[in-house]
Amino acid sequence: WTMTGANGRDHLAADLQGFAFDLDLTATKPAALHNGNGYVEFGAAGGSYYYSRTRMDVNGVLTVDGQALAVHGEAWMDHQWGDFIQVGGGGWDWFSVQLTSGWDLTISVVRDEDRDMVTAYGTLIDPDGGTTHLDATDIDVQVLDEWTSPHTAATYPSAWRITLPEHDWSLTVRPSMADQELQTQETTGVIYWEGEVIVEGAVDGQAVDGLGYVELTGYATSEAPSLPSLSR
Repeated sequence: WTMTGANGRDHLAADLQGFAFDLDLTATKPAALHNGNGYVEFGAAGGSYYYSRTRMDVNGVLTVDGQALAVHGEAWMDHQWGDFIQVGGGGWDWFSVQLTSGWDLTISVVRDEDRDMVTAYGTLIDPDGGTTHLDATDIDVQVLDEWTSPHTAATYPSAWRITLPEHDWSLTVRPSMADQELQTQETTGVIYWEGEVIVEGAVDGQAVDGLGYVELTGYATSEAPSLPSLSR
């Protein structure tokens, strides 16, 4: 595996048994600095530097069982680092959304070891790359459904309604398939859910749709948290 590049231009390549890819990525929006200046405070737990490139054109070659296919798509790149791991002792729910209208959205809901919400924050990114910070009072995330893994017996939220009342956003987010659980005990030491979601809803009264990605941690434990509902 190789990852090279900087400043919005990257190259990703991998060659595995029966599978390979060689991809070039080019950002089409400026980097979105979260929390306005790219630094998210977690109080006594520290903080993290955090930015995203929410739209990156992808071009390259995907090879499956020896057959090479030219591919084109769109990617999202997150970069977060700092002394923030301890703040997510109870796990977190992370959402990213790319609407066909050109708007993007990311939301993080973070829980402590007692399963209480520590913080919630997010960023709206307009089609030109301008950003608007969202704090917990701007965000309402409600769970609509759940899914229990046949592999680990962990129960995860599996559909959500995301509302941004001050911005007139209402989105329904559902997995493209339920089973996107990852068992990474031999590498990260955790089991979690991470995968593609389908997005539909309304912004300013107009119908919208798009794709997204959700990451759920902290559910595959002996004391799984109750399904979260973050309300104003």
